[in-house]
Amino acid sequence: MKLKFNGILVLLLVLIAQLTFAQERAVTGTVSDNAGMPLPGVSVLVKGTKSGTQTDFDGKYTIKAAPNQVLIFSYIGMKSQEIAASNTNLNVKLKDASVELEGVVVTALGVKKAEKSLTYTSQTVKAKELNITQDANIKTAIAGKVAGVQIVGQSGAKLGSAGKIRLRGAISLTSDSDPLYIVDGVPVSDPNVIDMENVASVNVLKGPNATALYGQRADAGVIIITSKSGKGKKLDISLISSTTFDKVSYLPNYQNEYGQGYSGNDEWNTLDFASNPNYPAGWSSLDGKKYVGTPDADASWGPKFDGSEYIPWYAWQPGTKYFGKTAKWEAQKNNIKDFYDTGVTQKQGVTISGGNDTFTSRFSYTNLRQNGIIPNSDLNKHLLSLRLDANLTDKFTIGSTINYTTQKTLGDFNDDYSNQTSGSFNSWFGRDLDVNKLRELRNLRTDNGYSASWNWSGPEVYANSLAGNDPSDQGGQKPVFWFNPYYWLDQYKNENSRNQLVADIHGDYKFDSHWSANFMVSRNQTENRGFWKLPFDVQYSSDLDAGNMKNINSFGRSSSTIIEDNYTTMLNYKNTFGKFEVDALAGGQIRRNSFASWDASMDPENITSGGLLIPDVFIYSNSKEQVVPNTQYTQKQVNSMFAKASLGYGGYAYLDASIRKDYSSALFNNANGYIYPSLGGSFIFSEVTKYDWLSFGKLRFGWAQVGSDLGANLINPAFPTYNGSYNGYNGKPIMYTQSQLVDDKIKPAINSSTEFGADFKFLKNRLGFSATYYNETRKDDIIPISVSAGSGYSSKLTNAGKSVRKGVELVLNATPFKTNDFDWTVAINFAKNKTTIEELPDGLQSINAPGGSSAFTFVTVTHQLNGEWGQLRGAGYATDANNNKIIDANGLYVVEQNKYLGSVLPEFTGGFLNTISYKNLSLTALIDFQKGGKFFSLSEMWGTNSGLLDNTVGPNDLGNPRRDAVADGGGVHVVGVNQSGANVDTYVEAYDYYNQWYANRLAEPFVHDASYIKLRDVSLTYSIPGKWVKNVFDSASVGIVGRNLWLISVSKDNKHNWDPSEMSKTFGEDGQLPGTKSYGVNLKVTF
Repeated sequence: MKLKFNGILVLLLVLIAQLTFAQERAVTGTVSDNAGMPLPGVSVLVKGTKSGTQTDFDGKYTIKAAPNQVLIFSYIGMKSQEIAASNTNLNVKLKDASVELEGVVVTALGVKKAEKSLTYTSQTVKAKELNITQDANIKTAIAGKVAGVQIVGQSGAKLGSAGKIRLRGAISLTSDSDPLYIVDGVPVSDPNVIDMENVASVNVLKGPNATALYGQRADAGVIIITSKSGKGKKLDISLISSTTFDKVSYLPNYQNEYGQGYSGNDEWNTLDFASNPNYPAGWSSLDGKKYVGTPDADASWGPKFDGSEYIPWYAWQPGTKYFGKTAKWEAQKNNIKDFYDTGVTQKQGVTISGGNDTFTSRFSYTNLRQNGIIPNSDLNKHLLSLRLDANLTDKFTIGSTINYTTQKTLGDFNDDYSNQTSGSFNSWFGRDLDVNKLRELRNLRTDNGYSASWNWSGPEVYANSLAGNDPSDQGGQKPVFWFNPYYWLDQYKNENSRNQLVADIHGDYKFDSHWSANFMVSRNQTENRGFWKLPFDVQYSSDLDAGNMKNINSFGRSSSTIIEDNYTTMLNYKNTFGKFEVDALAGGQIRRNSFASWDASMDPENITSGGLLIPDVFIYSNSKEQVVPNTQYTQKQVNSMFAKASLGYGGYAYLDASIRKDYSSALFNNANGYIYPSLGGSFIFSEVTKYDWLSFGKLRFGWAQVGSDLGANLINPAFPTYNGSYNGYNGKPIMYTQSQLVDDKIKPAINSSTEFGADFKFLKNRLGFSATYYNETRKDDIIPISVSAGSGYSSKLTNAGKSVRKGVELVLNATPFKTNDFDWTVAINFAKNKTTIEELPDGLQSINAPGGSSAFTFVTVTHQLNGEWGQLRGAGYATDANNNKIIDANGLYVVEQNKYLGSVLPEFTGGFLNTISYKNLSLTALIDFQKGGKFFSLSEMWGTNSGLLDNTVGPNDLGNPRRDAVADGGGVHVVGVNQSGANVDTYVEAYDYYNQWYANRLAEPFVHDASYIKLRDVSLTYSIPGKWVKNVFDSASVGIVGRNLWLISVSKDNKHNWDPSEMSKTFGEDGQLPGTKSYGVNLKVTF
């Protein structure tokens, strides 16, 4: 009986086993990272068993599992996933742990928090969204992707210039600074110390509620950059290579009807060779030919183009095939565009990454080489990055991050008024000038060896000067205002280098499951070196007596070292008591800043006593003038204590509070400590009220204060030996006393902010929406005010003023369509804000704002009481009560001085990011936009004044050429009222009309709306399937990219299509270099 029972039991067990194995079947799939690249070596384990496998080189796996079993996918450096084996084909994407676990973000002081519990707005840009086009500039890479971010960019021609970011506009009365940048916990001045390829994520903290733990230096917001870390149990080697080609993207609209000169067809002169015995013999072949009578004219009010023969500037000088030959009088329609080169940017990099269960490392090297669009401009940058993390024990981890860059730029990037490139082309140039001839004849010399220029004195003056043989009177043979631009760029040398080290050692010790402590010691050190020189040849070719071109054989050197050391420790506590969660920290920080600079430059315009004793020997002992070095050295220390506590209940209610106190050496000892508190709460109502259509819903609020203190040495001033002049007193350096008094009760300015918001996710997280409202007040700005001269000072630094900014930010994320092969994601952001000046010191109605004035003071950035922040103030049209322009007796506009012409801040900004993926092909496009704000264009003013731009030509309302005489039906139609109120309807000579701006400093016609819509980034990337390259490399991708491809729309009054996102100055531009658009290809290979 027992034997029979045992037989039945065995039979039953066999039957159960057969049923069990019958449920098992092969499950296959591919494991990739978040960017879609296959991951080899991923562990795939059936949960609760020892059955497992690993993915192959293509990221593929096969494992047997029953439908009711769960597969665990794990990989060092990536977030593990558990997925039910309900399907026989499972494709899995693992997310990079350096971007943090899903729903976890890096917040102030590097604290990682669940995104759902945040009591303030925080927007993170992941690596894939950030690095669309391998942009070398992290700042512009953020543009259009985060609500409330405005990029104030620089021309792509200015190699190494990163521009500026504004978060939520501006509020300080005295500062318009960048936010604080943090790279892996270390504060940095330049975020581009790290290559874009090494960035895992960027988290933008925009208001005091998010930044209060950073204290006094976070009033402009904080941008936290997290780098990628090592991952995997095998050695990964990645190679990247990208090449982009840069072309001029926009130029003003030039006219192509009239050439160089001042007086139309009256400019034509005919060479009578026999009339002047001083004419060189070689000119005889030009006898009877016509030429522009005033070639010293750098305007284009000359004769109308008619294709007739004339003598060009280069035909007067022997030694070329063009000597004695005529050319056709015709427009050179693309001469400015053709001047600029096709820039080439090449980026090559290698990354080595790996680790094991206790150690991970990542090393990368990148070389960025740019040949700019400006001839002879170049940038060469090397970036090294090393990240090490080790678990020394189960409780103690330690790591280090090192980023080092060295950069060198060569070239003249001056974009102020009268610079020798854009300062000429957009303001003073000839539409007849052939740039190809300028390039070809860059080394052309006159008879006495001076540099030949298009802008010369003409044959009469030249010949008489040549015949005079007076060495002291050679000006007639030299350029008048402008060199050949190619000659200038060949001669003038400007070299700048920068070395930057950002390094830290950090550690974390876990006492138990509740208590832990961490520390970080970091250094950010930047060394800048500069050298410029003007060779003697430039001095030799300059007419110093006339004073139009003051170029002395001279040079200058500069250097600066900026160091910031931080020592930070924190004690952390986490625990759960029933439904309550407690997360708290307390810590301290010591920050030490030092700054040392040295600058010794000769005066390049010192025509009386300047220059070098021995030409082109660039040493100070060879200088004729007394070169007075300008030295500066400052130190500052801030000691801080901080604490934060978060209380959660039931996973749906959270209350946060933080406090920080900073003690600053820049403030008086009896009042140098100030407290910055914050309080916030959030309620996840979707955890309480369940709806199928609502995946997540949260309400949040917050209040906080942050501040900013003084710069070093303001309360304990040094006494410099340099005050901006080059020669001191009678050629001797002297000591200057400070002229500013500091209020003994001075304190930090304080920003107080209240913020409310709501976050939603719908349709199983396929649709997300976030809305934020903030109201921020800044009081007691640190402002210099005028004091009586009898006090011995000219100004006093004190606390005064009040400004308020209010705004709304909206973010929409959606996945409209998603299948196994097709994925379409959309991200839209919108931000609207306004800053108002509510109080100014001493009853003032206005004060100067950060941003300065244009050349010739056409406009000045000004704060007006009860007006918007940063208005442009300058001369405008005088109008009557009905807004009619007032016209004087000459038909020109009457001017109203000190007119407010609008704020430089936009009304709203936003962006629209689209990514469409089909299998291994991915298309990404970013459009950003801006409405409102104002900018002033000095180039447009001078380009109109000099007759270069197209608004100075064409028919008038009578159908006649406006440059024709009024008596012949030409002229500009002017309508308005006179000062008595009577109607005026008249015509004014075009030359007189378009030359009235400078004399009256009339700015209003050249102040434009800064609205735009721009296609900023486009990329098309194909991930090469692993099976195509098996046993050669693990994965590869190739992409085609474009940047700044299309300025889709600008305001109607911006007729010359200036790009408002690339203004070189706060007020606009003074001589703007052109922007660039780029096309290129990227390749990435992983072994």
